[in-house]
Amino acid sequence: MKKYFFILILILIIATGGYYLYKNQIVQAHTKNISDLFKMKEENDYLSKKMDNMTYLEAKSDMLKNDNKELREISERIKNLNNKYETISAIVLKREWDSWSNYIEINKGSKDGVKVNTNVITTQGMIGKVTKVNEYTSKVNLISNQNYSTYISTMSKKNKKITGLIKEYDQKTRLLLMTLNKKDTNLKHGDIIITSGLGGVYLPELEIGKVKDIKTESSGLTQIAYIEPLADLNNINYVILLN
Repeated sequence: MKKYFFILILILIIATGGYYLYKNQIVQAHTKNISDLFKMKEENDYLSKKMDNMTYLEAKSDMLKNDNKELREISERIKNLNNKYETISAIVLKREWDSWSNYIEINKGSKDGVKVNTNVITTQGMIGKVTKVNEYTSKVNLISNQNYSTYISTMSKKNKKITGLIKEYDQKTRLLLMTLNKKDTNLKHGDIIITSGLGGVYLPELEIGKVKDIKTESSGLTQIAYIEPLADLNNINYVILLN
């Protein structure tokens, strides 16, 4: 009897020990799984930060390449212009969202020789003129400013007998509207429009844009040429001032 009792006790001990061992193994397995999950999260966070850093460095590298390219183009353009004009290079300091199409502020002022009505261009084409000069900064009125009343006297680069006035900028189409002085001209799609120099505000033969379309007004008396600016007016970083 004692023998059977002893065997029963032994079985209970083994069963209980096995249960606790099994339970302990489950706890250990769960603990390991949780630990693995945290480790995976840490690795993912590290890889994510590394990828973000790589993306940032790539973006910064691209930006520097673009800046260097633009600066080289500015330098080359200035060399070509120095025979005709006194040039001043400048950086765009500020551009307000509520007047994005109207003005930019640049880092050159009266101490650098900037004056009111100094013409402003990029490497692609004319963008406007200086309207306000401080000692160290200046305000440039853009040709896309709808609220500015100064007309631009223009002509065709190919045929200088074709003349007109740029009076308006269409924000929706991003095109300048040039009223032709004569109807039925030979102005064609793709022709380059330049400043005529008449009126004394803008220097002559500065490239403005190219003809996208020509329409006759409802009255039938005048024609309107729609001009696409050569300069990217939404992305202006560096400019050249001409005196």
